[in-house]
Amino acid sequence: MNRSNTAPSALLLVALILLSGCSLISPKTQTVQGDWAFNGKMAIQNPTQATSFNLDWVQQNELFQIVLSGPFGQGKISIKGEPGRVSLTKDGQQQTAHSLNGLLYNAASMDLPLDYLQFWVRAEARPGKAFSIRRNDQGQINQIVQAGWTVDISDYFAAPINLPRKLVFINGEDRGKLIIRDWLPTSP
Repeated sequence: MNRSNTAPSALLLVALILLSGCSLISPKTQTVQGDWAFNGKMAIQNPTQATSFNLDWVQQNELFQIVLSGPFGQGKISIKGEPGRVSLTKDGQQQTAHSLNGLLYNAASMDLPLDYLQFWVRAEARPGKAFSIRRNDQGQINQIVQAGWTVDISDYFAAPINLPRKLVFINGEDRGKLIIRDWLPTSP
């Protein structure tokens, strides 16, 4: 009788160890929840302008650093941000704003949802804002509608990452396309 009570307890203990071990074994998933980084290529356009650039984004909790550059690193722009303050540095000149959206609008007269992008790249809606989502047959989010933008996620990296690879976001005549080359580990 004592033996039968020990077996279920041992199985329960093994199951708990395996479940807790899964979260430790999967650093990509854990990194995406707090700190994350990716590099890719982005193209944006509106009725009067169009441009494309390389994009490196490192997010550490609420702090972020974004580097934008043309082919071979030309025209490098560095953006650093924290809640309520974002600064852009290009050719030794610095601009500041209260948000990524505001900074981009001040610098290039383009209205893009960069304050939302940090959520959309992880197939999440920005918290606290109204949204709707649609899922594909595998249960992955393939569309987010939020703040007037429709975000189509047409491709994901394979397991174990399971994060978006290709996003297109559209609001009227403003549009963008992001192709993520790699999700990268961040340093602790």
